[in-house]
Amino acid sequence: MKSRLHRRYATLRNQLAAIGPVSQGSVAPYPPNSWRWTFKIKGKTACVALSEEQAGRMIEAIANHKELEEIVREMREITQTLILETVPGVRRRKPLSDIPKAR
Repeated sequence: MKSRLHRRYATLRNQLAAIGPVSQGSVAPYPPNSWRWTFKIKGKTACVALSEEQAGRMIEAIANHKELEEIVREMREITQTLILETVPGVRRRKPLSDIPKAR
């Protein structure tokens, strides 16, 4: 199991290195002939007008960000599993299987 997790982690690290530009938010068409990028900054919603080309690239960057988050979530889960199962620790009252996974 340990070697399988290390291999999966290495695969995820390579995927992480291959991700292009990242951004948060959402992009939606806004008539006539323009787009709006909406995102949060300091807890407030902001909105920026975009050209069609900018919208296309922003949509790609947002998709990359979602992929990045999923990769990091899985890497975090693998790291926690490896540490808890391979590094000597303390006696637990709860079995490791009862500990929630990283989300």
